[in-house]
Amino acid sequence: MIFQRVLSIYLFLPSALSSIHSIHDDTSIDCDSLPSQSDFFSSQQLDMVCHHRKMWMEEREARISIEMGEKPTRKQAAYLKAIEKCTRENCVRAGVKRPKRATRKTIRREVRMMSREERRAVYEAMNILKSSEVDNITAWDLHTLVHYPDSAPGAHWGPAFLPWHREFLRQFEIALQKERPMAFLPYWDSTLDQGLPRPADSVLWSDELLGNGNGYVKTGPFKDWETNVFMPLSEVPVKRLYRSTGGRPNDRLLSPRDIEWIESRANYSDLTFCHDKTFESMHGLSHVWVGGFMFVIRVSPNDPAFYMHHAFVDNLWERFRQKQQSRDQRENEYAKKTCSKLQELDAQMKPFGITNRDGLSNRYTDQWYEYEPIRHCSSDRPNCDSPYLFCDEKQWVCRSKVVLGGNCTGFEGSAICYKSTCIKGSCRLPPRVELAKRLQKNPMNSAEENKSEGRSRLAKGVVWTKTLLIDEDGRGIRDTLASVTVDYGDGSKTTVYMNHTLEYPELPGMVYIPLPKVHGDDRMKITVTARDAYGRYCQPQCYNSTVERHHVCEGRLDLSSSIAHSYPISFTHDPTSRRFLDADLSVHPRLISVTPPYLVFACSRKMLTTGMIWSIANSERPPRDTEEHVFIRVTLSRNDMDDLQVESSSLLDRDTWRSPVQAATSPVDPSILFVRVPNPELHPSGVSVRVSFLHHGSRIGCIVKCTSEDGWSEECDGIVSLHKDPTLSAESTFSSDPSVLPLLGWKMQFHPSTWTHRVPYLHFTC
Repeated sequence: MIFQRVLSIYLFLPSALSSIHSIHDDTSIDCDSLPSQSDFFSSQQLDMVCHHRKMWMEEREARISIEMGEKPTRKQAAYLKAIEKCTRENCVRAGVKRPKRATRKTIRREVRMMSREERRAVYEAMNILKSSEVDNITAWDLHTLVHYPDSAPGAHWGPAFLPWHREFLRQFEIALQKERPMAFLPYWDSTLDQGLPRPADSVLWSDELLGNGNGYVKTGPFKDWETNVFMPLSEVPVKRLYRSTGGRPNDRLLSPRDIEWIESRANYSDLTFCHDKTFESMHGLSHVWVGGFMFVIRVSPNDPAFYMHHAFVDNLWERFRQKQQSRDQRENEYAKKTCSKLQELDAQMKPFGITNRDGLSNRYTDQWYEYEPIRHCSSDRPNCDSPYLFCDEKQWVCRSKVVLGGNCTGFEGSAICYKSTCIKGSCRLPPRVELAKRLQKNPMNSAEENKSEGRSRLAKGVVWTKTLLIDEDGRGIRDTLASVTVDYGDGSKTTVYMNHTLEYPELPGMVYIPLPKVHGDDRMKITVTARDAYGRYCQPQCYNSTVERHHVCEGRLDLSSSIAHSYPISFTHDPTSRRFLDADLSVHPRLISVTPPYLVFACSRKMLTTGMIWSIANSERPPRDTEEHVFIRVTLSRNDMDDLQVESSSLLDRDTWRSPVQAATSPVDPSILFVRVPNPELHPSGVSVRVSFLHHGSRIGCIVKCTSEDGWSEECDGIVSLHKDPTLSAESTFSSDPSVLPLLGWKMQFHPSTWTHRVPYLHFTC
C-alpha cells in the first residue's frame, strides 16, 4: 500500500506541481539582501550565487521538465520508487533473483582512496546506469530528472538543501549497489586539490580517475557520455559530458577555512537557513569551478563529479552533526526561518515519499553508511595512504598529486608529481626517459603520414590542411612530442607530430595533417584529435564564420570538393603550397595576413577565447624582404610565344632585366609571367618600371591595360610603380620568394572553392 502511494506521487507529479505557485512565498526576495559571510566570497562570486538562485527559481516556476516532455511513464516511476523503497530497506542485489538486505554499513571513501577493485565496481555500476534504459531514458538520466527544480522544488535555497541531497545520494548509491554490490558512492574532498599551484592539474582529472576536465570528456571511465539535455548557457549545442575545470580565473574550490567555518557552527540554524548564501554557496564554488554541466544546478547530475562532490558536502554536514549536536538535536534541530512551506521541517521532501524531518534521521549513518576520513601525514608518519596523494611536509597535510605536465611550482623535491618528477616547476619525466621517448616517436617529419596505418584512405591521394595546438598561456606549442591523430573512419589512423622548424606564414603551434583527397562528389567524415607533449587531451575548437568566432567542437570534419557538403577547411594537394594555407597573398607584402585554421586545439586547463587564438596569427608579421630584386606578375594574351622576350626597365637607373617568355611563365597559369623588378623596400622613394615585349630582339607594340584597386581597367603605357607604402604602390603583389610566386594574388582562406584571385596590375595583348 505504501509503495502504491509513493508510486502515485511520481506518476502524477506534473499535475501535483500545478499547485506549487500557490505555496511559494520566497521568489520575490532580493538576493542581494540575503545574509552571507561575505568575507568568504568575492563580489563576483556573490553575484554568481544570485544568478544561480534566480535561474533555479525561474526553472522551478516554469516547470521545465514538464515542458521538455519528461513526464515519467509508469515504468519509469516504478523504477524510481523501487529504488526509494530499497533505500529504506538498505537492500542490494543477490545474484539475479531479488534484492536482499545488506549485512553491513557502506563505507564511503575519498575517490583517490579507493582500491583498484572498488574503482572498477563503482565505474562499472555507473556505466551500467548510463547504458540501461527504462522506456527510452537511461536510469542515470532518470536520477538526473529527479534533481530538476519542478520535480524537487525544495532541494535548493533553503534549510532542506542538506537533508534532500542526503536522501537523493542514498537512493543513487542503492541504484549503484543493485548493479554492483561492492560499489559505493565515493566522495571528492576538493580541499586536497585547493592548495595545489594549479588545482586543474590534479590527478583526479586524469584517465585513471574521473577523466579529463578540459572540454569534452574524452578520457577515463566516463568518456563520450551522452547527456539527457543540451548543456545550458552554451553558445553551441553540447550534448556530451563536458567540463571546464578551473577554466575561469575567479573560481575556486572549497578551502580548509571554509571547512573550519562549517564545522564550527553552533547549531543547524547557523549552518543553513532561508536562502543560505554561505554553506550552500560554498558548495556552489566547486560546481562553478568544474564548469560544463556542473555549472548549472538543474543539469549538474549529468556529471559523475556531482555525486562525489555532494557526498563530500554530506560528509561535512555529518562532521558538523557529530561535533556540534547530540543525537536528539540531529533529528529535531532545524532552521528558524525557512521562507517557504517547501522548506519547512515537516513538509514533504518532494518528489520522495518522506518529509524533510526524515532526512535528519540518525538512521542514515547509524545503519546505512559512514565516511572514512582522510588520514593526513605527520612527522612521525610522513606518507599518505594512496598512490594519488603526497605528503606536503611544509604543512603536514596530504594533497593530490599532479599529472605529467602539470604545475608543481614551490613543491620541488617533494613527491607531488604522479609518475613523474618536479623539474623547474613542471611535472616531467626524468631527462633520460624523455629523451628515449623523443627518439621512439615517429621519426618521419610531422608533415608525412604514417603510411602503415593510414594507407587505405590516403591511397587515392593526399591533401594537406593546418591545425594549431595552443598552450596554457595562449601560445602555440612548440614541443615536438605534441601530436595530432586523424581517424579516417574506416579503421585506419595517422599520427603526425609538431613541426620543429617554422617559416612564415606558418604559425607557432602549427601541425600539417594529411586528409584523403576527395574526388567529384565524394564526401568523407574524419575525426581529428590532439595530445600535448605530455599526452594530455586537447579540446578542439572550430571556426564559425557566421559569428566569426571559434567555438568548442568535437573535431569531426566533413570533407568534400563542394563547400555545400564540406566544413570551411582550407586544404591543398601541393606540398609546396601548403605553407601558405590560411594566408592572404592578394595584398601588399606589408598587409599580408594569416587567419587561424578552421580547427585549433586548446591544450589548456584555462578557457581559450577567440581573441587568444587570433592574437597568435596577428602577432606574426611577414619578414622584411631584403633581396635586391622582387618579381611582379603581368598577364599576356598571345598565341605565339616562340622567340618572345619580356623586359623590365627601371626609370630611375639602368637596371634592366630580360627573359624568354617561356622561362618567365607561371607553372600554374600559362597566361601569367613573373617579371623581375627592383625591390621597393630598398628604395625609400619607390621604383617605377616599364614592362615591354621583344620579338627576335625588336620591341613590339602591345595593347596594355592597367587594373586599379577597385577592379577598373583602362589603357596605359606599361609603366608600373611599386612602393613600400601600400597606399603608394600601383602593383600590390610582389615577392622575391620563388615558392610564393605561383600563389601571388591568391587569398587562400577557408574552403578552396571560396578562394579568390586578384588579377595583376598590367595586362598585355600582343
